[in-house]
Amino acid sequence: MREDEADGVGEGCVSAASAPEPAFQAVGFMLSSLGYAVSRRFHQVLAPLELEPREFALLRAVATAEGQSQQALAERLQIPPSRMVAFVDALERRGLLERRHNPLDRRTRALHLTDGGRELLGRALVLAIELERDLCAGLSAEERGQMLSLLARVGERLGVPAGSHAAHAAMADPEQPGTGEPAAEGLRGGQPTQAAVAER
Repeated sequence: MREDEADGVGEGCVSAASAPEPAFQAVGFMLSSLGYAVSRRFHQVLAPLELEPREFALLRAVATAEGQSQQALAERLQIPPSRMVAFVDALERRGLLERRHNPLDRRTRALHLTDGGRELLGRALVLAIELERDLCAGLSAEERGQMLSLLARVGERLGVPAGSHAAHAAMADPEQPGTGEPAAEGLRGGQPTQAAVAER
């Protein structure tokens, strides 16, 4: 082997050995950062309707199965009962939800959307779909489905059931640190009415 060839081989080995390793990318950090960014965007999108993400979530849950009890809905969304009472009270005062007597169980009352609540939810859904399309504009339908499947598996490892928000369950434990997620933090406010407390 000629001297110049040997030198070339040596340089290649040194270059390969000294090449920096790719920076470590943490899934947890990425999810936390993106979750915060999406939350802020969703707040901005719903602001013209004077609707918060947590209110949108509850209206949508009621619309999916109207007539279910407040307690059943709280269990489904993993929201502490006391927070759920305050949440429903606020929407009822705005004329978006109403509690009706349950003919099958006089101890509970069923949740229903009002006409105003249904109209507002329809407008909010349009905005939510537009945001979803914008967020996933760089993904194919197959890639989007794959991403949702992978995220669901991460959620299972964390004990977060599909369709629920981890921050809701955390609110039941006052020792849990804050999530920093504005939509979830908003559930902390408000006092339940006596009638709503009696329903539980």
